[in-house]
Order: sequence, then structure tokens, then C-alpha cells
Amino acid sequence: MGIGLNGLNSGMTDTYSALLGGGGSGSGDGMSSLLADYASIKNGSYGKMMKSYYSKMKEEGAEGSSKSDSKKKAADPASASAARKFYETASGMNGLNYSADNMDELYDKVSAFVKDYNSLIKSASKSESSEVKAQADALNDYTYQNYKLFAKIGITMNSDRTLSIDEDTFRKVNEKTGATNVPTMMTLFKGLGSFADKSADRASKIYRLAGEGESVTSSKAKYAGSMGSVSSTDKTDSDKETSKTAKDAASATAASTLYRSIEKLGAASVSNSDKDSAYDLFSALVKDYNDLIKKTKDSENSNVIKQADYLKSLVSGNKSAFSRMGVTVNSDKTLAIDEDKFKESDMGNVKNLFTGAYSFAEKMTDRVNQIYRYATQGKSLSTQTYTSQGSYSAANAGSTVDTVM
Repeated sequence: MGIGLNGLNSGMTDTYSALLGGGGSGSGDGMSSLLADYASIKNGSYGKMMKSYYSKMKEEGAEGSSKSDSKKKAADPASASAARKFYETASGMNGLNYSADNMDELYDKVSAFVKDYNSLIKSASKSESSEVKAQADALNDYTYQNYKLFAKIGITMNSDRTLSIDEDTFRKVNEKTGATNVPTMMTLFKGLGSFADKSADRASKIYRLAGEGESVTSSKAKYAGSMGSVSSTDKTDSDKETSKTAKDAASATAASTLYRSIEKLGAASVSNSDKDSAYDLFSALVKDYNDLIKKTKDSENSNVIKQADYLKSLVSGNKSAFSRMGVTVNSDKTLAIDEDKFKESDMGNVKNLFTGAYSFAEKMTDRVNQIYRYATQGKSLSTQTYTSQGSYSAANAGSTVDTVM
């Protein structure tokens, strides 16, 4: 038996009333509205309207996300400037003479450290960048972890997260021990892994986030200083240990050569359309890296050896990334490259390692620069670098890796 027209109309009314919120089944106007809605669905106009609506919603959401990201990454010149200054001050703490008869200079330098620390904390705390604030929070947390050591030398933490230094307490810190040096200050301010060293690293991160992403040691930062030269009297107690201050011309030369190779690869336009050029650059880097590892192995400078160990650990940590491009990390931490496998791989793997802030190349460059500084007693590679074409540039030009990546 067929369905009558009245039954059809009634069913449609009930159905579309439920779906679209139309009028009751007994309303003629409601029925007309429902039939119009049905027609718009059938001819596709309803679908177009919904697509337009959701497209607009998506755009508004993207705009809101963009505004949020913009706030997260907002440029902050004040924090960038404060971070650069504190980085310079914190880095210079390593080269000080921490003997008990050098309290005048130590007080001046530590006071400057406190002053620049406070300036950075104040600027970063007011930043519109959530990332800058997060780094300032991390710096403050690390300071709090060391508050007992700071208290021993007369430095206290204030409620606004700044520091204060009491001169009398500072100058009397070593009177009871009678030691020839000031061990607490050395723990806080001298050497790799010290509070000053880690604070400098945090300041570098704040600089990148508050600025344009470049390294704090780039030419844009107007800073080409070093981590501070090591005193010639800073010898190890054991005659069996290598000297921390012995100059090492061979390692310095090898570091300079590798530094140049990293710069050239970082500045090159690496693409799948020219894998031969990419291979030439990468194989040169492998050769220069291996040469540096071999030279530092024979070094008489313990700081050079330590920095080389850090460099080898960095390379080993990227073993998987290297393997994807046919590069093997050997048991002695040297590298070996397979030309066929390298050219079969995607050059995007090379870009991932050698492009951008915090990239492998940037970390490798920093470590190589440290090796050079210790091997030459404080000189910086950033004062005698090379252009992206490989030619020698003027002093204070800054690192090509820093400015390009």
C-alpha cells in the first residue's frame, strides 16, 4: 500500500522539527519553513552556508592562536640587553683570582654580578613573552637551590627575587678558615658547571628568546668576549695530571679549521638537487672533526680534553640522526661517512642538524670555540672567523653560524 500525501507531510514535519527545531506539525507556516529548509539542504546551499560558517570560525581561531603565539614570542629589547650584559658578567667570573688576598677585586666583581643578575630578573619578570618569563623563573629557582652557599658569602635573596650583598660578611667569609683561597666562591663562580656557568647559559637562552633568535655571542650581540682566561697559577696539585693552562697550538689550529667547516656547511644552501656539494661539505666537516678529536687526545691541557669529551658526547647523542644520512659514530667517537648512503638520504636531515637556534651545529660551534679558547688561553674564534664563502673576515665579525642560523 502506498503512503498518502498527508502521511508524508506529517512524517517530514516530525523529522525536520526534531532536526532543525521547526514549528509543530499542525502549523502551515512551520511546514513551509521546514520544506524551505529541506530544499536548501537538497540543493546544497545549506552545506555551503555551514562551510562558510566553520571557515570563519577557523580563521578566527587561527587569528587568536597567532595573537597568542605572538605574545609568547614577543620581542623584548630590555630583557635581551639585560641578558647580554649578565651573560658577559657571569662568563667573566671563571677567570678571576679567588685567593683570599684578592678580596677587593672579588667584591667588585661579585657585586657587579649581583647588580646585573637583578637587572635581568626585573626585566624578564616584566616581559610580555611567556618563554622569557619561564627562563627567568628557572634562573630564580636555580638561585634558590644555592641560597645556603650564597648566604655564606653574604648574599641573600629578597622577596622580589633579586639579590643583596653584605660587604662586611663578604670580606670576612674566609677569616675563620685561614685558607689561601675562597672555596665557597670558587664553587659558585669558577669552572664548568658552576652557578655562574649555568647562569650564563640561562642568560643566553633569554637573549635568544627576547631578541631575534640569534646567539648571545653573535656579532649582533656586540659581544665577542670569552669565558675568561685561566690564571697561569691555576695548576693541578698532582704532577701526574695534565695542566689546565698549557697552550696547545695543534688543538687550537684543528678547532679553528673545524669551526670554519661548520660555518661553511651552515651557510650553504643544502638541497636534494645538489647532493654532491652537500657531500663535499659534510665529508670535509667529518675529516676536520676527526682531526680535532685526535689532536685533543694528545693535549697537555686538561680543560681542552674535558671540552673535547663534551664534544664527543654531543656527537654521540646525535648518533641516530647521523645514521639516517650514512654517517657512523665509531667506538673512539670519530665519524665515518658512506658516500653512497649519504647521497641516497634526504638532505632535510642535514638541515635539521645544521639549521636554527639550539641546533646541533650551534651547540657544536660553542663547544669547538671553548676548545680553542682553552688551547689559546682565552682567545675567541668569533674575533677571527670566516665568511660564508670561506674567506677570512675582519676581527669582531662574529660567527657566521650565529648570524645565519
